[in-house]
Amino acid sequence: DERLDALLMLVLWGNRMDLSFAAVMAHGTHVGDGDLLVDDSPAALACLQHPGAIHLIADNTGTELAMDLLLIEALLDQPSRQVILHVKMHPTFVSDAIVPDVHTLIERFSSGKLGSNLKASGQSLLNAFESGQLRVIPDFFWNSALPMWEMPKHFQNTFRDAALVMVKGDANYRRLLGDALWPSITSFAAVLDYFPAPLVALRTLKSDPIVGLPNGTAEALDTVDARWRVNGKRGIIQFKP
Repeated sequence: DERLDALLMLVLWGNRMDLSFAAVMAHGTHVGDGDLLVDDSPAALACLQHPGAIHLIADNTGTELAMDLLLIEALLDQPSRQVILHVKMHPTFVSDAIVPDVHTLIERFSSGKLGSNLKASGQSLLNAFESGQLRVIPDFFWNSALPMWEMPKHFQNTFRDAALVMVKGDANYRRLLGDALWPSITSFAAVLDYFPAPLVALRTLKSDPIVGLPNGTAEALDTVDARWRVNGKRGIIQFKP
């Protein structure tokens, strides 16, 4: 549990490494006190005890996707577990993850050029891919601007049996909310009531829409950082059962 929790945090803050948004990358790996505004990771990790596949809807390639793959490797430690990684058909922004990015990173890991630990991780991921325990599926829906509640029926059917769906990044978060400016204290679970499975969103803030904050948090942040919603410094891990 400690390993998975640590990896989940790396996956969250890896979302800062966005080649289409230099101001966010400037924050790097330094995480200050108070940067994590909501942490529902215990509830999300509890879902890993349930049967069913784990789906990860990717965002950016590079450092962020590398962190995603290390989390996926840990999730695959359960022999019966299947992980499905969803990527775009083509980049919409500069660094959006696509299928060749996944193969390139796994090959880099397994080459040994990045160290023995990553070599073992790469081989583990390669074995899982070849056995079908890890699947990588591109879809044009992830390139669209449609809200998540308009997802194709095949996704609704697939996600319905999932143990957990992990949604990465700011653009996907905006789609979860219909890219609307809800009151910040609106319940995340209530807004996501339409989603057919347990879901956790991992996002560093790069745009205005946000829900699920404790009462008074948004107002307090407004007084200390006028750009807290968009500058990528803060992050959230929000869960919907």
